[in-house]
Amino acid sequence: MSPRPSGSRPKILIVLIAGIGDTVLASAGIRAVRNGYPDADIHLLTSTEASSLAGNYPYVDRVHPFPIRELRRDKKYLFDIAGLIRELQRIRFDMVLNLYMVASLYGAVKMGLLFLALRAKTKIGHDDHGFGWFLTRKAPRDSFRKRHFADAMMDLARLAGGIPDNRGIEVFWDRRIEKKWGSLFGCGNAPEEGLKIALNPGGHRDNRRWPPEHYAEVADRIRARFPARLYLLGGPGEEGIARAVEGKMGHGACNLSGRLGLDDLTYLISRFDLLITNDSGPMHIAAAAGTPVVAIFGPEDPASLGPYAQEALYRVVCRDVPCRPCSKSTCEKPVCLTEVVPDDVLHACAELLDRAIVRNP
Repeated sequence: MSPRPSGSRPKILIVLIAGIGDTVLASAGIRAVRNGYPDADIHLLTSTEASSLAGNYPYVDRVHPFPIRELRRDKKYLFDIAGLIRELQRIRFDMVLNLYMVASLYGAVKMGLLFLALRAKTKIGHDDHGFGWFLTRKAPRDSFRKRHFADAMMDLARLAGGIPDNRGIEVFWDRRIEKKWGSLFGCGNAPEEGLKIALNPGGHRDNRRWPPEHYAEVADRIRARFPARLYLLGGPGEEGIARAVEGKMGHGACNLSGRLGLDDLTYLISRFDLLITNDSGPMHIAAAAGTPVVAIFGPEDPASLGPYAQEALYRVVCRDVPCRPCSKSTCEKPVCLTEVVPDDVLHACAELLDRAIVRNP
């Protein structure tokens, strides 16, 4: 960035219009930008659903919610987006950094128009699908190929002058909610000192969701083998999925679906001894919080989007079918998921739970 008058803070906008999990994966890169510009006024433009989580990041001064999913449902949100862009223009950013992958020509054009509107002197991003025409500093086209997204985003942060610190990804929550859940872990009829195990059978896309009956079978078999209390998670609209799992279980569970804000979810995941989950935002929250996680993958590539944690803290369960990785949002025959059987998941859980018992005899 160009020198600024004495006493004037440089203004940086990080663009990450993506989901909750992607925002967690970007946390190390965002922190690196703060390390490189400790006195800067750093803003983050992210999706509405991720904005409350990002608002807890201590290295971001202000978060701007972008209603990307809302726009897909109702075009009236174009007026909100126009107002948001005018607000961002008034801030006069010195640098704009798109921290995420540009996956299509349509995406490159939309992001390019945003960058043109913001008129920053320094514009940095992923040079793919023509987006490089809008940039002053570019990451190579293959930056995200055959690599974990967290590493690719860190390269973009470095390109912007960020300084990595090897602390990995992280999550934060509003500490005031901890008291609210103080009595939760007495829920259920398992031994007081039992392991706390959560199941997250939901997910943003149908073809990322392992069948409820499989989750129920794994839950019952875990309870038969380990002293454990079981918890069901689920965001707004996923209550039916959690009830389907609960209805097929032979043992009781504490059903928290539909009751958790993002702060609640993040804090509770940090307290569990194990999370069993589909490829989803909670999977990345668990990895960032240091909670052991068994991740069931369908169409996506876990080498790029799997848990970003020490290998001892996670297991990925998937099938290498010919059609994956795949970016489809729907699939009539999701063999990538249907070929994953409860024995596969139970084995992965047992490996991590045996470690947990050794750590906490």
